[in-house]
Amino acid sequence: MHTRRGFSLDHPRTARRVPWPLQLLPVVMVLTIASISACGGDAGPGASSSRGDTAFVGVAVGLTSPERYVNVFVGVQMALEQLNSQRKPGAPPLAMRRAPADAKSAVAIAAAFRDDPSVVGVVGHTESAATISAAAVYADRDNDGRNAIVAVSPTAGAPAVTRSSEWVFRVCPTSSAQARALARYVADSLDLKHTAVLYRNDPSGKDILRVFSEEFRRAGGDVTERDPFTEEIVEFEAYARRLTRAGTPSAVIAGNTTEERPFLRALRKAGSTAIVLGTNPPDESDSAAVEDLRGVRFVQLFSAAHPPTPEGVRFAETFLKRTGKVADRWSALGYDAAMLIGLAAQSEGADRKGIRDWIARVGRGLPAYSGATGVIAFDVNRDPASKTVLVAEVGK
Repeated sequence: MHTRRGFSLDHPRTARRVPWPLQLLPVVMVLTIASISACGGDAGPGASSSRGDTAFVGVAVGLTSPERYVNVFVGVQMALEQLNSQRKPGAPPLAMRRAPADAKSAVAIAAAFRDDPSVVGVVGHTESAATISAAAVYADRDNDGRNAIVAVSPTAGAPAVTRSSEWVFRVCPTSSAQARALARYVADSLDLKHTAVLYRNDPSGKDILRVFSEEFRRAGGDVTERDPFTEEIVEFEAYARRLTRAGTPSAVIAGNTTEERPFLRALRKAGSTAIVLGTNPPDESDSAAVEDLRGVRFVQLFSAAHPPTPEGVRFAETFLKRTGKVADRWSALGYDAAMLIGLAAQSEGADRKGIRDWIARVGRGLPAYSGATGVIAFDVNRDPASKTVLVAEVGK
C-alpha cells in the first residue's frame, strides 16, 4: 500500500503490507540537549537535590552525534515524571542525571555514575561497543562488586552486551533477532535470492552480518557481498559501483541514518535500482532524511502509529502533545528502560543490588512489564524474550 508520507509496516514472514497513514508533523518545539536540562527533576553531576532522599537515574548516550539521542532524554524524563505522579508513601522521588561534561569515554561515564551514591541505575549505553566496554565498571569488578550499579540499555543490540555482565540488561530485541527478521523479509516478502550486506565494523554490525547470512542461507538465499565500514569513514562509492556492476537486487546496510543516506546516494548515482534495507529508520520530523531514504525498508522497533500496548498508545499521545513530534524508538525505548529502573527503585529503595535483582525477576517471578514498546519479560540472559520485530518502508 502507498503512503504519501511516513512508513508502511510489514511482518517479516508475510508480504502483506499494513499501511501507516501517519503524516509528517511540523516541529513546534526545537529540542536540544541543552534545552532538556530545564525539565523538572533533571540535575547534573554533583548537583544537590532539594530532597535528600531523591534517587537519580543516570543517562548514558553516544559521545558522537549527540543530536541523535535527544529523544532518549525526553523518554527518560517522561518515565520519571509518570512514576513520581503515582509515587507511594515511602518510595523515593526520582530524577534524571546526565553524564559529567568532562567524561570523554563510556568507561569514564560509567565510573562517574557508579561512584555517585545518589544514582540507583543507568539508562544506557545506546551503542553496543560502549555498553560492553563499560560493563566491568557497572559490575564494579575492581572492588568485588561493592558499588555495582545496574545498566539497562535502550538500543544496544549485540548479544555480547548482556553477556558482558550480570548487571547489564536491555529492552530492545537483540541484533540477532533484528537480522533474522530482515533475512526472512528479503527471502519471503521480497522473494529475492541474492543480496549484499554492508555492516559497521563493531560488535552489533558483525552480529547482524553473521545472523543475517545464516538465516538467509536457510531460506535459500545467498549473501554475495560483505562490506565493512566505520562510523568515521563513510566512503561507499566503490561498494556502490561494484554492486551495480554485479546487478545485485538488494542491499542491507547495518548502520545509522548518517551512514544509510550516503550509501543510498552513492548507489543511486552508480545507476542501481536495488532495494535497500537498513537497521535504523530516519526521524519522521527530519523531512530531508525521509526524502533521501524514500522507499528504503527498515527494522522498526517502535511505531507511534501502531503501538503494541495501551501504554504505547498513551506514550505516543503524550510525547506528541509534549514535543509536537512523533515518538520514535529512541524515546520509547529510553522510556521503558527508565520505567524499569524507576519501578525497581520504588520497590527496593536505593538498594542497588535489590534494584538489579528486582529487574532480573521481571517476567520470571514478577509480572512482565507492559511498556511502550511491548511486553517485556527478561530471559536468563537479561534480554527481553519474544519482542516483535517489524519492517517499515519509508513512504513512496
